Amino acid sequence: MWAHHYGDIVERFRRWAENDQDVRAALIVGSQARTDAPADEWSDLDVVILHTDPARLLEATDWFEPFGTPILSSVEPTAFDWSRERRVLYADGRDVDFSIFPTSATPLLVGSAEGLGVLRRGFVVLVDKDRQLDRLPAAVEIAGPESSGLPTPDQFHANFSDFFYHVLWVAKKLRRGEIWAAKFGCDGYLKRLLLRVIEWDALLAGSSAAEVWHEGRFLDRWATPEVRSHLPGTFARYEPDDIGRALRATGRLYSVLGRKVAVACGWDYPSRAEDEVWNLVDRTLGSESVPGA
Repeated sequence: MWAHHYGDIVERFRRWAENDQDVRAALIVGSQARTDAPADEWSDLDVVILHTDPARLLEATDWFEPFGTPILSSVEPTAFDWSRERRVLYADGRDVDFSIFPTSATPLLVGSAEGLGVLRRGFVVLVDKDRQLDRLPAAVEIAGPESSGLPTPDQFHANFSDFFYHVLWVAKKLRRGEIWAAKFGCDGYLKRLLLRVIEWDALLAGSSAAEVWHEGRFLDRWATPEVRSHLPGTFARYEPDDIGRALRATGRLYSVLGRKVAVACGWDYPSRAEDEVWNLVDRTLGSESVPGA
């Protein structure tokens, strides 16, 4: 837990938060507050701050300097479209993500899948001047699993269409010799779409309450053995031939899992559309490369 790796930073932060009237509440979330897959020596510290003027903390850099010796800091988006976080790396290698929300954000945090997905895995209240965090334990108690569950027909077909559209897109990049773009498409964009099908497959293999994690966290723990055995072959070296091989392996795994999901949900799998895409891929990659951008 945080007391071992981040105890001094937490105590300095707590004193600062208690003395700053604009900080109304603060809590630790993430690995430092979890008992399931808890923090280790490589984990960061995630702190949520409810503040009367979030823009001031996002723009200023002096307020987090007393917690350690900062060497890097940046502002990045959070999982919520309407908020941002300030990330700070300290000289001893410890890093802290300060997610900064307005004081009115508590209902939004406990009323969203993203917020509950984080809170239900553990949180530690550091400061709560207005007792606005009293409702968190009850909200987390009734929260469901982090997964959004099995797809609707529209969600399934949207994912399928996006995936196979970009299978051909990657093939076209390879044909042009755009190796970077093809590699990124195969091992980046397509893998994010594949991840959704891996999640659905895990839910079918267990139950609707299967413990899948956001953005593939701990996938090697919750994905099925079949998926884990095939994943290594779906990633490519930075070489055209190997990207082509990995592209086909990624597509095969998607097809196997997608068919399982469709059958389990009572839907027809779009086999004809998939076959036509692979025909186009064969035509695209089966001849001499064409220069161009």
